[in-house]
This record gives sequence, C-alpha cells and structure tokens, in this order.
Amino acid sequence: MTVMQKTNRVIFFLGGLFLFSSTTVLAQNQLPEKPPGKFFPLQTKDHKNTDSFKWGQPVVGTTYFYWYDIDTKSHIIDHDGTDALTTHPADMNDLSYKRTSWHKTQLADMVEAGIDFLMPVFWGVPGKYDGWSFVGLPPLVEAHDALEKEGLRPPAIGLFYDTSILLWNGFNKDGSSYHVDLTTDFGKDWFYTAIRDFFSLIPPSKWARVDGRPIIFIYDAAFAKRQDPNQFEYTKRRFKNDFGVEPFIVKSPNWTGETDATYSWGGAVNGPLIYKHVVALGPGYDHSAVPGRTPLIVKRQDGKTYIERWLKVLQLKSENRPWMVHVETWSEWHEGTDIAASREYGRTYIVLTRLFSDMWRTKTNLRPPSSYFDANSVTWQPGQSKGLALGESGGDGVWKKTKFGDVETVVSAPNPHLQTSRYLYFNVDDAFAYELFGQTVSVSVVYRDVGCSSFLVEYDSSNPQSGLFEGAFRPVGNVAISGSGKWKTASFTLPQCRFANRCNGNDFRISVVGGDLELAISKVELKKTK
Repeated sequence: MTVMQKTNRVIFFLGGLFLFSSTTVLAQNQLPEKPPGKFFPLQTKDHKNTDSFKWGQPVVGTTYFYWYDIDTKSHIIDHDGTDALTTHPADMNDLSYKRTSWHKTQLADMVEAGIDFLMPVFWGVPGKYDGWSFVGLPPLVEAHDALEKEGLRPPAIGLFYDTSILLWNGFNKDGSSYHVDLTTDFGKDWFYTAIRDFFSLIPPSKWARVDGRPIIFIYDAAFAKRQDPNQFEYTKRRFKNDFGVEPFIVKSPNWTGETDATYSWGGAVNGPLIYKHVVALGPGYDHSAVPGRTPLIVKRQDGKTYIERWLKVLQLKSENRPWMVHVETWSEWHEGTDIAASREYGRTYIVLTRLFSDMWRTKTNLRPPSSYFDANSVTWQPGQSKGLALGESGGDGVWKKTKFGDVETVVSAPNPHLQTSRYLYFNVDDAFAYELFGQTVSVSVVYRDVGCSSFLVEYDSSNPQSGLFEGAFRPVGNVAISGSGKWKTASFTLPQCRFANRCNGNDFRISVVGGDLELAISKVELKKTK
C-alpha cells in the first residue's frame, strides 16, 4: 500500500549530547464516509413488510454480469481489436450497463426462466463511484421498478462480491492498488465499505433475503493479502449498525471465519458442486475469446451438459439436498457460461431453466435409471464396473494399467499437480449412492503390498465438520505397506456417507502416501452395512 510519510525530527539534550530521534507518521488513504446511494442509513422499521425467502425454502439464483457497453465497446471488443465474447447476446444493439432498457430485457427473461434472485457481480472499489459497477445499478433498479409497474415480479437483488478488487483496485492516490489486509482495522473497513456502497444503491424492498437478511455471496479468498477469522463477524456487526439488519453471507470455502452457508465457484465447469445449503451448476464453459488463457472447454452438448447436472441434483432426495441453487451464470459471455438469450443458443437455456427451477421449488424427486436400487453392494475390477467406476486418468488422479502375473491391476502414476501423494478416484452409481445419505458403508480394497508407505480412503461425508470443504474429503483408515509384495485385502468403514460427487466430481478416493507412491489394486467393493 502506498502511504504518505511525514518525518518529524525531535531534539533532546542529554548530558551535553544532542540526540536526534526520527518518528514516522503514516496516513492511510481515507475511505469515503458516505456511500453513493440514498438508502443509507436504514433502521429496523425500513425492513417492515419486505419480501423474504425462508431458510430451507428451495430457491434459484444466478450471477448477473453487467459490465458490457456497446457504445464504448467495453468488455465487447478486446484491446487488440478482437471479439471479447465467446457467446453473444441475442441483441447487441442495446447492450449496456447504462441502459434501463437492457436491464429490463434481462430481468423479464429471468422471470420467464424462473429465477428467484439475481446477484450483480460487483466490482465496486470504495470511492470510485464513476466505475461501471456503481453506474450500472441505478438503471437496474429503474428496470426493476418498470417491470413491477407492469405487474411482473422480477427477481430480488442480492450481491455477488467480486473479491478480486481486494488485489486489483487502483485505490491509492497515485493509482496503484492497495492489497487489502483483513487482519487490520483498515482492511476490514475497506472490505465492508464496498458492501455498504452496494446496498446503499438498492431499495430495501428489492433486496434478496433469507429470513429477512440480505444475501451476499463472497468470491474467492485468494485475493486478500491476509485473513482474520473475525472478518465476517465484523462485517455483520457494521452492516447491522448501518442498515438495521444482519446480512446472510455465503462464502467460498477457502475463507476462514463463520458464515451462514458455503458454496463453490466452478459449477459451470465441474458442476454440480454440492454443499450443505447451496449447489452450483452451469451449462458448460469456453473462454476461447479471453486472451492469454490456456484453452479450457466444457462442451454444452446441445444442452445435455446442463440437463444432466440438473437431473443429478433433482435425483437427490429433497430432505438430503441443498435448498439454494446458484446458476453460474446468467450473462458471463466471455467464458461462455451464460444461460441468457444468445445468438448461438437462442432461448434454449431460459426454457430449460424454467423447467428445472419449477421442479426444484416443488421439491420434485426424480428416480435415476439404474439396476442397483436394491443391490447390497457395488464392485470395480479392471475392465469391469458393476455400479462402481474408476475415475478417468487425469488431474491428480493419474493411473496406468499393469499386469502382475495373471492379475490385472491399476497402479497410481505420477501427476503434474502433486509430488507427495497420488489418488485413485471412484464414483458410485447415483441410484445406489443417493439411498445411502447419512448411512455407514464398508469398502474393501484388494491391493499389492509394495510400492508406497501407506494408503487411506477419503470420501464425501454428510458431516460438514469431518473434512475439507464441508466433509467432501473425510479421511478414514491408514493401511501401512510392509513391502511383502503379496496380495492383501484392506477394509474401511465409512460413516455418514453423502456420495454427492463432491470429491473432485467423484464419491471417494484412495490416497497413496510415501515410498514410490505406487499402489496396485485389483478390486474395490462397497457394501451396505446393516
């Protein structure tokens, strides 16, 4: 952070000697005392008779990217003159965050899609009130008003806090960026001020709420210089003092500190990403138009990708599944994660979203096609998957096929991501897995007793305190390898199963530790326990 320095020279006379002491006074950049909007401060009475979702009520929200402007070509044409968009809006002529008419079209389409709440992706640096994040909100509110006057009920408005502004913000007086340190009072104040500024521009009658509390999704923690476990408690306290109500905060899992719920970004790439209260999903991904990025395409398959992701969460029993869906995204056309009306896909994803959001809100439970509903066990052997499948070789779960005598095996192999451990991922048939929520199962692994120091199982658990990412990687057991080279069988007991594909898209993994990191396995069986 850039600081202003003032040096004062203080002279002391001591025993005939003059001693010079220098003290440095640091002055921080000042945060604006007043927000840009008129809905500040608020009191408890200002929230009377406002609409609100209830805790546990099935709802569907989406992230709303609104940084586009056809007049200046901002976020439409790249600096090198090339097309900045992978997918293109159906109407490019009216595309601008400054235009009420564009926001109105998007809101009307959200109504048709069955969206309950939208979250503008907010990149609002405190004090920089001429930026698009601030300028685009009043036209959004005007569009919301216009639809209400026409008798429609547009989605309520929450906040998606794009925390990349904690690193990239141009906040300092010389235009450089201040890297926000949340362990300092100033850093906490900076973090909160952006939230305050956003809600000052949105009428409280339009806030998306849970039990009366406005919804705030917090993006990735990696952009903060440092964290403080009390950062969200501070934010809630400040918000209540200023607005008369506490916010409902949903954090990304790499944040420390307690919040009301957790979600993961990436549902368009790897969805559905299922947490206890929130599930994220999207139609696919393609950032081909973004300069400088490594190619990454998750094909939409003419809507099949989106349909399969919705079906997967609708197959979960309503009492075992999250209640809030985050559709990722409404309008991120750079990365091709959009479900809005587009030149490439027409209104396909609006129609599909309406179909599935209606089923979600009515707690529809779909029964997946499977021959394993009434089975007591599922098994895997090389080339033979009977309700239990080995994940594809890739990522941090690379493997190779090898024969030891007449025994066909799979052996853990090096991957580019980790040098100290390797993984073998497994996916349980959904119909079999979804009946096991909260139950205990046993897993047996036939392995060759050589090649590593030990191995254990990490699995998707229903206990959010039992492992990383709300129990998605709960560890169990630790089998030591003696180096005998014999074939042995290890058994593991897995209590409180979830098996909702949260273990990097799978249900459990065998974690290989130490030695040459080579574990050969020839059979894995998962059984229900009585």
